[in-house]
Amino acid sequence: MVSNFFRMSQLWSLVLLLSLLIPAAYCFTTSEIEIFQLQKELENKYGKEMDFYKFLKLPKSMDSTSREIIKNLRKLSRKYHPDKNKKFKKLYERLNLATQFLANDDMRKSYDYYLKNGFPDYDFSKGGFFFTRVQPKTWFILSFVFLFTGVIHYLILKVQASSNRRRIEGFVKQCKDQDDTQGLGEKRLSFKQHEEDEAKELIVKFGQVYIIESDGMYTLVSPDSITEPTLYDSILFKLPLWFWKQTLGRFITLPTRKSVEKPRPGEQVLGTASKPEKASKNDGKRTTSTTIKPGQQKKVLENGKVIYSRKKD
Repeated sequence: MVSNFFRMSQLWSLVLLLSLLIPAAYCFTTSEIEIFQLQKELENKYGKEMDFYKFLKLPKSMDSTSREIIKNLRKLSRKYHPDKNKKFKKLYERLNLATQFLANDDMRKSYDYYLKNGFPDYDFSKGGFFFTRVQPKTWFILSFVFLFTGVIHYLILKVQASSNRRRIEGFVKQCKDQDDTQGLGEKRLSFKQHEEDEAKELIVKFGQVYIIESDGMYTLVSPDSITEPTLYDSILFKLPLWFWKQTLGRFITLPTRKSVEKPRPGEQVLGTASKPEKASKNDGKRTTSTTIKPGQQKKVLENGKVIYSRKKD
Protein backbone atom coordinates (compact mmCIF):
# COMPACT_ATOMS: atom_id res chain seq x y z
CA MET A 1 0.00 0.00 0.00
CA VAL A 2 2.88 2.34 0.83
CA SER A 3 4.60 1.59 -2.46
CA ASN A 4 1.35 2.25 -4.36
CA PHE A 5 0.97 5.59 -2.60
CA PHE A 6 4.56 6.49 -3.45
CA ARG A 7 4.00 5.46 -7.04
CA MET A 8 0.86 7.62 -7.31
CA SER A 9 2.72 10.57 -5.77
CA GLN A 10 5.43 10.15 -8.41
CA LEU A 11 2.75 10.02 -11.11
CA TRP A 12 1.02 13.20 -9.96
CA SER A 13 4.33 15.02 -9.55
CA LEU A 14 5.08 14.29 -13.20
CA VAL A 15 1.57 15.34 -14.19
CA LEU A 16 2.20 18.63 -12.39
CA LEU A 17 5.52 19.00 -14.21
CA LEU A 18 3.80 18.37 -17.53
CA SER A 19 1.06 20.90 -16.70
CA LEU A 20 3.75 23.49 -16.00
CA LEU A 21 5.62 22.76 -19.20
CA ILE A 22 2.55 22.98 -21.44
CA PRO A 23 1.70 26.63 -20.61
CA ALA A 24 5.36 27.46 -21.11
CA ALA A 25 4.91 26.65 -24.79
CA TYR A 26 2.28 29.43 -25.04
CA CYS A 27 3.97 32.01 -22.80
CA PHE A 28 5.10 35.23 -24.51
CA THR A 29 7.97 37.44 -23.38
CA THR A 30 7.57 41.15 -22.62
CA SER A 31 9.35 42.16 -25.83
CA GLU A 32 7.12 39.85 -27.88
CA ILE A 33 3.99 41.41 -26.39
CA GLU A 34 5.29 44.89 -27.25
CA ILE A 35 5.90 43.74 -30.83
CA PHE A 36 2.37 42.27 -31.03
CA GLN A 37 0.84 45.49 -29.71
CA LEU A 38 2.61 47.69 -32.25
CA GLN A 39 1.80 45.30 -35.10
CA LYS A 40 -1.86 45.31 -34.02
CA GLU A 41 -1.95 49.12 -34.00
CA LEU A 42 -0.42 49.33 -37.48
CA GLU A 43 -2.86 46.76 -38.90
CA ASN A 44 -5.84 48.59 -37.40
CA LYS A 45 -4.72 51.90 -38.88
CA TYR A 46 -3.14 50.93 -42.22
CA GLY A 47 -4.51 47.46 -43.00
CA LYS A 48 -3.51 43.81 -42.65
CA GLU A 49 -0.64 44.10 -45.14
CA MET A 50 1.27 46.66 -43.09
CA ASP A 51 4.46 45.59 -41.31
CA PHE A 52 7.43 47.34 -39.67
CA TYR A 53 9.53 47.36 -42.85
CA LYS A 54 6.80 49.02 -44.91
CA PHE A 55 5.94 51.38 -42.08
CA LEU A 56 9.56 52.63 -41.87
CA LYS A 57 9.73 52.86 -45.69
CA LEU A 58 13.06 51.03 -45.78
CA PRO A 59 14.53 50.98 -49.31
CA LYS A 60 15.98 47.49 -48.85
CA SER A 61 13.04 46.26 -46.80
CA MET A 62 14.02 43.06 -44.91
CA ASP A 63 17.57 43.19 -46.28
CA SER A 64 18.31 46.43 -44.42
CA THR A 65 21.06 46.36 -41.80
CA SER A 66 20.70 47.71 -38.27
CA ARG A 67 22.81 50.75 -39.14
CA GLU A 68 20.68 51.50 -42.20
CA ILE A 69 17.49 51.21 -40.11
CA ILE A 70 18.77 53.71 -37.52
CA LYS A 71 19.93 56.05 -40.29
CA ASN A 72 16.50 55.81 -41.90
CA LEU A 73 14.84 56.98 -38.65
CA ARG A 74 16.97 60.12 -38.64
CA LYS A 75 15.78 60.81 -42.14
CA LEU A 76 12.11 60.34 -41.16
CA SER A 77 12.51 62.47 -38.04
CA ARG A 78 13.26 65.51 -40.18
CA LYS A 79 9.72 65.28 -41.49
CA TYR A 80 7.71 63.66 -38.69
CA HIS A 81 9.37 64.94 -35.53
CA PRO A 82 6.72 66.22 -33.05
CA ASP A 83 8.72 69.41 -32.47
CA LYS A 84 7.79 70.45 -35.98
CA ASN A 85 4.19 69.31 -35.79
CA LYS A 86 2.47 68.02 -32.65
CA LYS A 87 0.02 65.91 -34.62
CA PHE A 88 2.95 63.61 -35.54
CA LYS A 89 3.58 62.71 -31.88
CA LYS A 90 1.90 59.30 -31.99
CA LEU A 91 3.30 58.56 -35.45
CA TYR A 92 6.84 59.38 -34.35
CA GLU A 93 6.49 57.17 -31.26
CA ARG A 94 5.56 54.26 -33.49
CA LEU A 95 8.41 54.98 -35.91
CA ASN A 96 10.88 55.12 -33.04
CA LEU A 97 9.52 51.91 -31.49
CA ALA A 98 9.59 49.98 -34.78
CA THR A 99 13.18 51.13 -35.33
CA GLN A 100 14.19 49.85 -31.88
CA PHE A 101 12.67 46.45 -32.60
CA LEU A 102 14.33 46.01 -36.00
CA ALA A 103 17.69 47.45 -34.94
CA ASN A 104 17.97 44.82 -32.20
CA ASP A 105 19.09 41.51 -33.73
CA ASP A 106 17.25 39.25 -31.25
CA MET A 107 13.99 41.19 -31.41
CA ARG A 108 14.25 41.37 -35.17
CA LYS A 109 14.58 37.58 -35.41
CA SER A 110 11.52 37.24 -33.22
CA TYR A 111 9.54 39.69 -35.37
CA ASP A 112 10.60 38.00 -38.62
CA TYR A 113 9.48 34.65 -37.22
CA TYR A 114 5.97 35.88 -36.39
CA LEU A 115 5.82 37.86 -39.65
CA LYS A 116 6.40 34.59 -41.50
CA ASN A 117 4.28 32.24 -39.33
CA GLY A 118 1.53 34.60 -38.21
CA PHE A 119 0.85 36.90 -35.26
CA PRO A 120 -1.46 35.95 -32.39
CA ASP A 121 -4.83 37.61 -31.91
CA TYR A 122 -5.76 39.74 -28.93
CA ASP A 123 -8.73 39.26 -26.62
CA PHE A 124 -8.92 40.94 -23.23
CA SER A 125 -11.39 38.32 -21.91
CA LYS A 126 -8.85 35.58 -22.68
CA GLY A 127 -6.04 37.36 -20.90
CA GLY A 128 -4.30 39.03 -23.84
CA PHE A 129 -2.70 37.60 -26.97
CA PHE A 130 -3.47 34.04 -28.05
CA PHE A 131 -3.22 31.87 -31.15
CA THR A 132 -6.52 31.01 -32.81
CA ARG A 133 -5.07 27.71 -33.96
CA VAL A 134 -2.18 25.68 -32.69
CA GLN A 135 0.70 25.56 -35.12
CA PRO A 136 2.03 22.11 -36.13
CA LYS A 137 5.32 23.03 -34.51
CA THR A 138 3.55 23.58 -31.20
CA TRP A 139 1.92 20.14 -31.36
CA PHE A 140 5.33 18.67 -32.05
CA ILE A 141 6.77 20.38 -28.98
CA LEU A 142 3.90 19.21 -26.76
CA SER A 143 4.23 15.65 -28.05
CA PHE A 144 7.95 15.70 -27.42
CA VAL A 145 7.47 17.03 -23.88
CA PHE A 146 4.86 14.34 -23.17
CA LEU A 147 7.05 11.52 -24.52
CA PHE A 148 10.10 12.83 -22.70
CA THR A 149 8.17 13.07 -19.42
CA GLY A 150 6.80 9.55 -19.92
CA VAL A 151 10.26 8.09 -20.50
CA ILE A 152 11.61 9.86 -17.39
CA HIS A 153 8.69 8.52 -15.35
CA TYR A 154 9.34 4.99 -16.64
CA LEU A 155 13.02 5.22 -15.67
CA ILE A 156 12.04 6.47 -12.21
CA LEU A 157 9.74 3.47 -11.77
CA LYS A 158 12.55 1.12 -12.83
CA VAL A 159 15.00 2.69 -10.38
CA GLN A 160 12.40 2.65 -7.61
CA ALA A 161 11.59 -1.05 -8.17
CA SER A 162 15.28 -1.97 -8.25
CA SER A 163 15.91 -0.02 -5.04
CA ASN A 164 12.96 -1.66 -3.25
CA ARG A 165 14.10 -5.09 -4.40
CA ARG A 166 17.64 -4.55 -3.06
CA ARG A 167 16.24 -3.19 0.20
CA ILE A 168 14.06 -6.28 0.72
CA GLU A 169 16.94 -8.60 -0.21
CA GLY A 170 19.13 -6.92 2.41
CA PHE A 171 16.38 -7.19 5.01
CA VAL A 172 15.81 -10.89 4.30
CA LYS A 173 19.56 -11.55 4.52
CA GLN A 174 19.75 -9.84 7.92
CA CYS A 175 16.88 -11.99 9.20
CA LYS A 176 18.44 -15.19 7.90
CA ASP A 177 21.76 -14.31 9.53
CA GLN A 178 19.97 -14.37 12.91
CA ASP A 179 18.44 -17.79 12.24
CA ASP A 180 20.40 -20.24 14.38
CA THR A 181 18.48 -23.21 12.96
CA GLN A 182 20.35 -22.95 9.66
CA GLY A 183 17.05 -22.95 7.77
CA LEU A 184 15.92 -26.27 9.28
CA GLY A 185 13.43 -24.92 11.82
CA GLU A 186 11.66 -21.80 13.05
CA LYS A 187 13.12 -18.65 14.56
CA ARG A 188 10.97 -15.80 15.88
CA LEU A 189 12.28 -12.25 15.63
CA SER A 190 11.00 -8.72 16.11
CA PHE A 191 11.94 -5.44 14.49
CA LYS A 192 11.12 -1.72 14.53
CA GLN A 193 11.45 0.53 11.52
CA HIS A 194 11.57 3.56 13.83
CA GLU A 195 12.23 3.80 17.54
CA GLU A 196 8.74 5.07 18.30
CA ASP A 197 7.02 2.41 16.16
CA GLU A 198 5.41 -0.70 17.59
CA ALA A 199 7.55 -3.82 17.20
CA LYS A 200 6.50 -6.26 14.48
CA GLU A 201 6.92 -10.00 14.85
CA LEU A 202 8.82 -12.03 12.27
CA ILE A 203 9.39 -15.71 11.84
CA VAL A 204 12.13 -17.37 9.84
CA LYS A 205 10.61 -20.69 8.84
CA PHE A 206 12.67 -23.19 6.84
CA GLY A 207 14.70 -20.44 5.19
CA GLN A 208 11.69 -18.20 4.40
CA VAL A 209 10.99 -14.92 6.21
CA TYR A 210 7.40 -14.11 7.15
CA ILE A 211 5.71 -11.18 8.90
CA ILE A 212 3.15 -12.26 11.49
CA GLU A 213 0.08 -10.07 10.96
CA SER A 214 -2.28 -8.98 13.74
CA ASP A 215 -4.76 -11.69 12.72
CA GLY A 216 -2.08 -14.37 12.97
CA MET A 217 -1.64 -14.77 9.22
CA TYR A 218 1.85 -15.07 7.72
CA THR A 219 2.96 -12.68 4.95
CA LEU A 220 6.00 -13.76 2.96
CA VAL A 221 8.80 -11.19 2.71
CA SER A 222 10.43 -11.66 -0.69
CA PRO A 223 11.96 -9.42 -3.38
CA ASP A 224 9.77 -11.30 -5.87
CA SER A 225 6.79 -9.35 -4.49
CA ILE A 226 8.13 -6.25 -6.29
CA THR A 227 6.74 -6.39 -9.81
CA GLU A 228 8.85 -5.18 -12.68
CA PRO A 229 7.33 -1.93 -14.04
CA THR A 230 6.39 -1.69 -17.70
CA LEU A 231 5.51 1.17 -20.01
CA TYR A 232 1.85 0.57 -19.15
CA ASP A 233 2.65 1.71 -15.60
CA SER A 234 4.15 5.00 -16.80
CA ILE A 235 2.46 8.30 -17.47
CA LEU A 236 2.43 7.49 -21.21
CA PHE A 237 -0.54 5.18 -20.58
CA LYS A 238 -1.73 6.21 -17.11
CA LEU A 239 -2.45 9.84 -18.05
CA PRO A 240 -4.49 9.10 -21.24
CA LEU A 241 -6.36 6.38 -19.34
CA TRP A 242 -7.13 8.82 -16.53
CA PHE A 243 -8.45 11.41 -19.00
CA TRP A 244 -10.56 8.71 -20.66
CA LYS A 245 -12.12 7.68 -17.35
CA GLN A 246 -12.82 11.31 -16.44
CA THR A 247 -14.47 12.12 -19.81
CA LEU A 248 -15.91 9.58 -22.26
CA GLY A 249 -15.19 6.63 -20.01
CA ARG A 250 -18.02 7.74 -17.73
CA PHE A 251 -20.56 7.13 -20.48
CA ILE A 252 -18.96 4.41 -22.61
CA THR A 253 -18.28 0.96 -21.21
CA LEU A 254 -15.78 -1.05 -23.19
CA PRO A 255 -16.70 -4.74 -23.68
CA THR A 256 -14.64 -7.22 -21.70
CA ARG A 257 -14.04 -10.84 -22.55
CA LYS A 258 -15.24 -13.31 -19.94
CA SER A 259 -13.59 -16.70 -19.90
CA VAL A 260 -15.89 -19.59 -19.01
CA GLU A 261 -14.06 -22.54 -17.53
CA LYS A 262 -15.57 -25.90 -18.40
CA PRO A 263 -16.04 -28.22 -15.42
CA ARG A 264 -13.94 -31.32 -15.22
CA PRO A 265 -15.60 -34.76 -15.40
CA GLY A 266 -17.29 -35.51 -12.11
CA GLU A 267 -17.27 -31.84 -10.99
CA GLN A 268 -20.22 -29.51 -10.70
CA VAL A 269 -20.10 -25.80 -11.34
CA LEU A 270 -21.22 -23.72 -8.39
CA GLY A 271 -24.71 -22.33 -8.85
CA THR A 272 -25.91 -25.01 -11.29
CA ALA A 273 -28.07 -28.05 -10.72
CA SER A 274 -27.11 -31.54 -11.76
CA LYS A 275 -30.51 -32.00 -13.45
CA PRO A 276 -32.87 -29.28 -14.58
CA GLU A 277 -36.12 -29.09 -12.72
CA LYS A 278 -39.35 -27.71 -14.05
CA ALA A 279 -41.16 -25.08 -12.05
CA SER A 280 -44.88 -24.43 -11.81
CA LYS A 281 -46.10 -21.28 -13.46
CA ASN A 282 -48.33 -20.48 -10.49
CA ASP A 283 -46.11 -20.73 -7.43
CA GLY A 284 -42.74 -21.95 -8.70
CA LYS A 285 -42.78 -24.94 -6.30
CA ARG A 286 -41.16 -28.21 -7.22
CA THR A 287 -43.57 -30.80 -8.64
CA THR A 288 -43.28 -34.50 -9.15
CA SER A 289 -45.09 -36.93 -11.38
CA THR A 290 -45.54 -39.49 -8.57
CA THR A 291 -49.18 -40.57 -8.10
CA ILE A 292 -50.64 -41.69 -4.76
CA LYS A 293 -51.74 -45.29 -4.83
CA PRO A 294 -54.83 -46.45 -2.98
CA GLY A 295 -54.09 -46.94 0.72
CA GLN A 296 -50.94 -44.70 0.72
CA GLN A 297 -50.54 -41.50 2.73
CA LYS A 298 -48.55 -38.44 1.67
CA LYS A 299 -46.45 -36.49 4.21
CA VAL A 300 -44.32 -33.36 3.69
CA LEU A 301 -41.29 -33.04 5.99
CA GLU A 302 -39.91 -29.74 7.35
CA ASN A 303 -37.08 -29.76 4.83
CA GLY A 304 -39.62 -29.94 2.00
CA LYS A 305 -39.07 -33.59 1.18
CA VAL A 306 -42.19 -35.58 0.38
CA ILE A 307 -42.55 -39.18 1.58
CA TYR A 308 -45.30 -41.78 1.09
CA SER A 309 -46.39 -44.54 3.41
CA ARG A 310 -46.34 -48.16 2.31
CA LYS A 311 -49.52 -49.78 1.22
CA LYS A 312 -50.97 -52.01 3.90
CA ASP A 313 -51.50 -55.61 2.90
